[in-house]
Amino acid sequence: MNKTNFKIAERSKVALENALLKVMEQYDFKEITTTQITQEANLSRKTFYRWFSYKEDVITAYYEHLFQEWLDKTKPQQIQHYWDVVQAYFDFWEDRRSLLLFLKRNGLLSLLFEYTYKRATEVFESVRSTEIMSSFSRLLPYMLAYSIGGMHSMLLKWVENDMDVPSSLLVEKLKLGFMSDDI
Repeated sequence: MNKTNFKIAERSKVALENALLKVMEQYDFKEITTTQITQEANLSRKTFYRWFSYKEDVITAYYEHLFQEWLDKTKPQQIQHYWDVVQAYFDFWEDRRSLLLFLKRNGLLSLLFEYTYKRATEVFESVRSTEIMSSFSRLLPYMLAYSIGGMHSMLLKWVENDMDVPSSLLVEKLKLGFMSDDI
């Protein structure tokens, strides 16, 4: 595919993502059809199915853009510690509070968890050296499952409580709790 075709294709994918989000403002995600998405995007169903099999795939593509945005935002910080990753994660979502609440209202936070878990190794890789990755290779999937599961559960609880605590305080208290001998 040449550069021009690639750019057109990428614009189509983004148009479908934006169309889905727009349609979700009026309809529950479960009720939305491919036809509604393509009509909103002014694209054909053929174009939709060229890129996606299901509307859930459109959300996953949207999550990919969010993930890249998070990576681009955190890379200049040169994060090297677990707690910095946790802080960056919650800061990112705090800055996108309305989006997070919107995703919750549409029942899409479980897909966010699946996507985050799928990309967790990449985050670990960007924070730690290859040597550390190799030394933990056998246990890493378990460590990441524990970590991402906990972070996602915390995110759900935070959203459930209307994000009533600033992300910095949330992570600070979590860190204190984990380091406490009393717990």
